[in-house]
Amino acid sequence: MKCREPRLKSCCCCVNLRAGCSFLAVFEICSSILGLFAGEGARLLVLGRAAYMMHFIGSIFLLISSFLQIEVLVFIYLVTNIVHLIFSTAFIIDYGVSCGFCTLEAIPVVITLLFSIYFWLVAFSYWRRLRWENNPENDD
Repeated sequence: MKCREPRLKSCCCCVNLRAGCSFLAVFEICSSILGLFAGEGARLLVLGRAAYMMHFIGSIFLLISSFLQIEVLVFIYLVTNIVHLIFSTAFIIDYGVSCGFCTLEAIPVVITLLFSIYFWLVAFSYWRRLRWENNPENDD
């Protein structure tokens, strides 16, 4: 099976995918730490914290992979980011419904979740590029 070149050629239209993934990993690590402290009184607190902790570990793997170019670590990040997006969205919705004065606390978390979707696309393009570069069937 041949892997075509990635669709995104760069991150944020000016940075290559490898450098972009290292920056995005640092940003995701910081946002995961922010998410760990959000929602002290929520019913789904354990679920949200577990998703943020898993995403924190996946972001560390992405940072390592941006230096060592290991495909498996990028794939682990992609899976943990999907799990993070699903469970953290449920956590934020539940927290927003149950809390009347949590807008200032929930807005940064929602913004980081929206950024996380773009970051997933960048990491997916980086993963495809690594697969394409490491494929022995390519002559390039």
